[in-house]
Amino acid sequence: MKKSILILFTVLLTTISCSKNDDELANRTPETFNLIGATNGATSVGLMPNFIWTAATDPDGDPVTYDLYLDSNENPTTLFAGDISTTSYQAEERLFSTNQYYWKVVAKDNKGNATESEDTYSFTTRNLNFPNAPVTANAAFSERSSHATAVFDNKLWVIGGRINGIRKNDVWFSTDGSTWTQATDNAAFSERHSHTTAVFDNKLWVIGGWDGGNKNDVWYSTDGSTWTQATDNAAFLERRNHATAVFDNKLWVIGGNDGIRKNDVWYSTDGSTWAQATANAAFSGRESHTTAVFDNKLWVIGGNDGSRKNDVWFSTDGSTWAQATDNAAFSKRWGHTTAVFDNKLWVIGGNDGIRKNDVWYSTDGSTWAQATANAAFSGRSSHTAAVFDNKLWVIGGFDGDRKNDVWYMD
Repeated sequence: MKKSILILFTVLLTTISCSKNDDELANRTPETFNLIGATNGATSVGLMPNFIWTAATDPDGDPVTYDLYLDSNENPTTLFAGDISTTSYQAEERLFSTNQYYWKVVAKDNKGNATESEDTYSFTTRNLNFPNAPVTANAAFSERSSHATAVFDNKLWVIGGRINGIRKNDVWFSTDGSTWTQATDNAAFSERHSHTTAVFDNKLWVIGGWDGGNKNDVWYSTDGSTWTQATDNAAFLERRNHATAVFDNKLWVIGGNDGIRKNDVWYSTDGSTWAQATANAAFSGRESHTTAVFDNKLWVIGGNDGSRKNDVWFSTDGSTWAQATDNAAFSKRWGHTTAVFDNKLWVIGGNDGIRKNDVWYSTDGSTWAQATANAAFSGRSSHTAAVFDNKLWVIGGFDGDRKNDVWYMD
């Protein structure tokens, strides 16, 4: 009897062991596989690359799908595309230019097992494209400089400026940069140049500038045609060649010239009531500088404080400012433009003693690289830049003559 029980117990153990081994075999991971392309170490890769890898065979014949991970970390953790059923993936979203990326693929069976690609590959995307011809060499609006540009309501906008001795208060818009429509030839605010514009609270704003005298009025519009005055006398002194940004759900006015060059910083939550963040920022009083919002910080770049500048400053609160560099790689200049594009700060053109058509970028505000020393558009200052339709735009300005050409880089 005891012998029979022992035999039965042995059989049961064997059955359980076999069952366990069968389960383990049924749940083996997919076999190793390799990446093919984008090739490891490749440069000048297109911004929508096709990723290819070898197949991962499942030893149990289970179906295999793939997850593609891609970001700027050596061990990428950002899922770029998931549950891919083939051994390639054509990117459907644009990558950033001049950026180093790392990528890997994870093969998965339908039992929850996974195998990573043998290696992680890296590649660097191409530089911006710099077309040899403008979108238009002669836009419907007249040649001008010291105008303002914004992106609002899925359109590019050009507001005011000057042509020779004539100041403008016309407003124009375009959905493609080529064909321009006039929203108004005579806005409610006075004819002016060296003003600023921004998009805030779902409105277009125009702030200050020069109409024969310095201004500190503030105007807004919901359609670019009808304009309402938020205040005719903001708390900051009348000025021109200042800079404006939208940061921390506020409008900001930084520096400019009110008879002397300023380094004060002001903000408003409604465009009407303004408070001073600081009367004397760490950077020198200046005009014809630029500002941008990048990496959750306000930035001030270059300008004229009595001499041309190429210093770069940043702030997390508008009050306390730190210097990213006192001598950026680009030459000292004023009348340039700045934009945030492809997760980088960009500086375009300006006047360093001659009018420039160089283009520079930075990922940290301190270290700058040159995208081109000589773009196809003429060297210029007092132009505008904007980011629209996944492109970086340059509009008008002064190259010895005032311009109404429109260019983009992508």
